[in-house]
Amino acid sequence: MLLFWLAAAASVVLPLVPYGRNVLYPFALLGTWAHEMGHGLVALLLGGSFERLEIYRNLGGVAFHSGVGSFGRVLVSAGGLIGPAVPGALVIVYGSRPRTARWVLAVLSVAVALSVVFFVRNLFGVIALAVIAAVAAVFGFRSPGGFRLGLTQLLGIQLCLASWGTLDYMFTRDFVRDGQRVDSDTQNIAEVLFLPYWFWGGVTAALSLAILAWAFYLAWLRSERRSALAPPTLPT
Repeated sequence: MLLFWLAAAASVVLPLVPYGRNVLYPFALLGTWAHEMGHGLVALLLGGSFERLEIYRNLGGVAFHSGVGSFGRVLVSAGGLIGPAVPGALVIVYGSRPRTARWVLAVLSVAVALSVVFFVRNLFGVIALAVIAAVAAVFGFRSPGGFRLGLTQLLGIQLCLASWGTLDYMFTRDFVRDGQRVDSDTQNIAEVLFLPYWFWGGVTAALSLAILAWAFYLAWLRSERRSALAPPTLPT
């Protein structure tokens, strides 16, 4: 549990110190990747298509998809907004023990590598994600157990809080991409579900925190409570 709180402290402190954001940059890239993959995978689940994915140096990204319809667009937008928090929670829970943390990093490495093969289509995205996949595999099998555990907790926290790193986007009606004005994900939801975009931005931020809290409970508090309630072992 101490490693979890150290990872949480690092998530808060590093953006405030010189070069701290550089340390968190790979985690932020993974947050962008999870966001855009959330869009694309939900589109596939709805029977649409997921053509390609691009990740940019400035932590921006775009998932090109089609064929989901009006309400489907709501679900696709929500998939991107909540996309990072869901795998983040799984990483926290299943990475909370040194033995399983190894396999969490291995699965993450394979998932990122497969996305590079099938979806990522810009040069920076291919190189950056390929490096991240390789590093995750190396850390998964060549690093001490405590380091692996701390790394998975930091990674999970960063993914759960990815939406908080883009609050300006979630509370923005639209933005300019390649000279064209594009509606934000929260505005896409607002156009169908009527409540304003800033409401859905607040829902996303609150839900991301709730998912992080639930993951912390499952990973650390529930197991401690079960151990406390377990009957003592009698000598034989």
